[in-house]
Amino acid sequence: MNLEPRPVRPVLSRHARFRWDELRRQYQIVFPEGVLVLNETGAAIVRLCDGRPIGDVIAALETEFPEENPAADVHAFVERLARKGLLRDASDS
Repeated sequence: MNLEPRPVRPVLSRHARFRWDELRRQYQIVFPEGVLVLNETGAAIVRLCDGRPIGDVIAALETEFPEENPAADVHAFVERLARKGLLRDASDS
């Protein structure tokens, strides 16, 4: 079990890349061990994981999706991607 805290300023890990696959018409995180297909909500979260504080990610999503309360989902999603090694904290070297 990974006991590392979830990233406070999430950013993709160095070995992971976020992309739109035009052929399959899907958002993906591509990494050496495979591909993770993202739904539109997951893609919106990952797109905002550029080193900004997690609170700013949530605020941007609240603006983009005003009818939803994304905080709990964002925390859970970021934590899940961090456990998979796909996200890290921007302050980590």
